[in-house]
Amino acid sequence: MLSSFGMLSSQNIGNISKDDSIVLIDEISIVGNKVTKSKIIFRELEFAAGDNIPLETLDSLITKSQQNLMNRGLFNFVTITKTINYPLCDLKVSVVERWYIWPVPIVQFADRNINSWIDKKDLSRVNYGIDLRIDNFRGQMEKLDVVIQGGYDIRLFFNWEIPYISKNQIFGMGFSGGVQLNHEIAYSTVGNKEQFYSSSNGFAQQIKFINTTFSFRPKYNYSYGFNIGYNQYTFQDTVLELNPQFASGGTTYDYFSVHYGLKLDYRDYKPFPLDGYYFDFSMTKLGFGIFNNSINYFSVQSAFDQYVNIYKRWYFAYNLSAKFTNQNERPPYFIKTGLGYYPISIRGYELYVVDGQMIGLYKSNFLFEVLPRKKFNINWIKSTKFNKIFFEIYAHVFFDAAYVSNTTTYKLNPLSNQLLWSTGIGVDIISYYDLVFRIEYSVNKQNDRGVYISFVAPI
Repeated sequence: MLSSFGMLSSQNIGNISKDDSIVLIDEISIVGNKVTKSKIIFRELEFAAGDNIPLETLDSLITKSQQNLMNRGLFNFVTITKTINYPLCDLKVSVVERWYIWPVPIVQFADRNINSWIDKKDLSRVNYGIDLRIDNFRGQMEKLDVVIQGGYDIRLFFNWEIPYISKNQIFGMGFSGGVQLNHEIAYSTVGNKEQFYSSSNGFAQQIKFINTTFSFRPKYNYSYGFNIGYNQYTFQDTVLELNPQFASGGTTYDYFSVHYGLKLDYRDYKPFPLDGYYFDFSMTKLGFGIFNNSINYFSVQSAFDQYVNIYKRWYFAYNLSAKFTNQNERPPYFIKTGLGYYPISIRGYELYVVDGQMIGLYKSNFLFEVLPRKKFNINWIKSTKFNKIFFEIYAHVFFDAAYVSNTTTYKLNPLSNQLLWSTGIGVDIISYYDLVFRIEYSVNKQNDRGVYISFVAPI
């Protein structure tokens, strides 16, 4: 598909400065967007037809526009080229679209690991189903996700994110809801390890929820989100007998939730940033005294990441994060908060959880580019969505630290109320479709050593 933003009139040309260092953007064309609507692409460009732009600024705007488009998760490659016939400048945006429809099969063991499942030799303890993901639904950057899972644990889930519902592409909405039925759940934390209860009769936990999200993205790099939801949790009596603090108000909890978030995102490439910074701030309130057994939980959370190119192929990145909750109100255990629950974590403590009400952490990465980005084609694959590939490799050294304040269960969990730290080395492999493969060897303050694998950037 070839799309054009239009041509300029002679009056536009007559208004251009006589300074030959300034060009007038005449025509912007788009090539390669077979699915994606042109308006979605134009939304991410830092220039428009009719703009007078200094030549020394134009290249940086082109680079930033390419980053904006790549960070939307719609394309494997984006190239913007310019053709200057002074005083006019034509721009061509070439994109290579991704594959957007992913019917992902679900086959997973309900036990904590495969060895436990083999020991039981119980074929009924297997989850199976389908997770249908459409990443560019209707060609408008919408995300649609439907999960149908049966077997040992049942899960039905629906999510639809609509980034733009207004003509100026600033306001968006989202809808989600689902049901989850679990035979096994964590009911307590002892020795900084979750303790699990498995029900042989019915489901230990039943969850129902529905959410509506409103988004506001007035510019390229910052956005706001507001979410309101209804949640219902139901538990078996046995869970309350094992831990009376699991849900001290009874076996059923109904509550409304409200979440507000702000994001500033100036990263060059979201899946694995090397330059720029990121900041987020959020507030969450669970429970408003409307239902019996009501919850009163409030938290404030923030994070700041910075990425720096130190010298040529050497890079440094760090993260500062903090989370505060209303310590005077002890939430039921099933509302877990602390270190080890996504996204609050540090390397070297992957096998632990550290419950607490106040959390602070620091993560750092010192990287060396072992293999710069290489692009190549696989000729026997005909689809352009898969036959053009890139990959790059980095080696890194890291140091992470965290502190978790726990005023309730610290006697059972010695890792709280002390400074925790870890260090180690690792390798990162990055490729298209936001693929990040990370393998690390770490040692922590408790002298635990291990090799861990992850599929997201550490910072």
